[in-house]
Amino acid sequence: MTSKRIEGRGAWLLTAVLLLGFVLRVAYALEQPTLEQYTGAGDSSGYLASGAGFFSGKEHGWIRDIPFYNSNLKPAPLYIIFAGLFQVFLPDHEAIIAIRLVQCLASITTAYMACRLAAIVSGKDRAGLIAASLVALHPAFVAEPAQIGTETLYIFFLALGLWLYGKTIARLADGGPSRRIGEACVLALSAAAFGLATLTRGVSALFPLVLLLHLFWLGRRQLLRSWRSSALLLLFVYAAVVSTWTVYNLVSWNRFIIVSDQMMGALWRGAERNDGSPEHNDRLLLEGVEVNTPPGCEVDCKYNHSTETYVSKIAAIVSADLGAYLALRFEELAYAILQPHGTTPFGDISVFGAGRQWLADDRSLQGFAQVLQIEGFPIKLIFWIFHYVGITFGLMGMYWSRNSWATAAPLAGFLLYTVAIHFFLLALPRYLFPVELAWMVFAGIALGKLYERRGNG
Repeated sequence: MTSKRIEGRGAWLLTAVLLLGFVLRVAYALEQPTLEQYTGAGDSSGYLASGAGFFSGKEHGWIRDIPFYNSNLKPAPLYIIFAGLFQVFLPDHEAIIAIRLVQCLASITTAYMACRLAAIVSGKDRAGLIAASLVALHPAFVAEPAQIGTETLYIFFLALGLWLYGKTIARLADGGPSRRIGEACVLALSAAAFGLATLTRGVSALFPLVLLLHLFWLGRRQLLRSWRSSALLLLFVYAAVVSTWTVYNLVSWNRFIIVSDQMMGALWRGAERNDGSPEHNDRLLLEGVEVNTPPGCEVDCKYNHSTETYVSKIAAIVSADLGAYLALRFEELAYAILQPHGTTPFGDISVFGAGRQWLADDRSLQGFAQVLQIEGFPIKLIFWIFHYVGITFGLMGMYWSRNSWATAAPLAGFLLYTVAIHFFLLALPRYLFPVELAWMVFAGIALGKLYERRGNG
């Protein structure tokens, strides 16, 4: 069902919630240190160094003792370019602050799009308001924009793509007057947003196949007569956006790459129980393998492993003990789903780890009291509450949205796609964090429905 724009008291409440969420994000972001936090190894330091290096005009070099190599850039490029643009025009300290502020704006915009998604699926403004509140006040969404990392930008583009796609499908499912040009433009913008999401994090590269299956399903149910042309438009625009990075690398460096070359590494790390730091992984991967270092290679060459090396290592692990491999994948994926993302900055001791140790070794009241006293426990508890409210009521919302499958399926499909692909790829709470958006939207639908039932009861 389509949903009109929220008006009256609901609009004021939505504005207040979004404003509060934005203030919380900015307040937290401005409290965090800048340069001193990004001088060593780590993904954030690498993004900043690679971003500055991308616009340096050099093929490779060092920034703050961190190497960059433009002719062999490994991650998906968009966040690196995003971080680099700010460093072109601003000093380092101010650039980091500007990145965080823009991410705060993107994050609170995501909360608004969660509102629209919930309203589209349920047809109820109340569900949208609750979903927006959950995303706006969720501590992980509040804290994440302060990090130099892909999560905020990736989730923003995904939310944008899902919202625009949902708007098109909702109008068609309602059987309203067809405006083919307008609907085609919105669908094309949706495909472009999904393309930008993939250029931010390559894990969503195959998600458009889920949408193509959804369009085919709509066609079979006679809800979308032009499903073939819609599917072709979606695929064409998405491929055009994603291929820009491929074309750039072919023209500039004679290198063929589709989004990122990190997939094989993620598959191997998903199979290898003893993976760890890049240096440790390098030694582990190259054990018993003859390495030929390319001539003229000066930076980061030791991590340029061939696809054949990864395939042979993965095949050896799986063939040696398939049961152990499957057990590892279930164990890692379950932990990544059940453990909230974003608690680490508030204390190194894990609530999950401390609680499990108490159950295994202690089970006394004194030991339980010590669990409650670990560093950052109150704020971590809020993370856990939001996380499990999302999962519990999100599952209920998915079930109650089954009659609105035309608009609910893309969001549920994104959740299932992300979980399924991380059964094979390395799974961490950070990597599963984007599905929190889907949990919050479906939780908003469920809580809104429960409120209505309570009122009617």
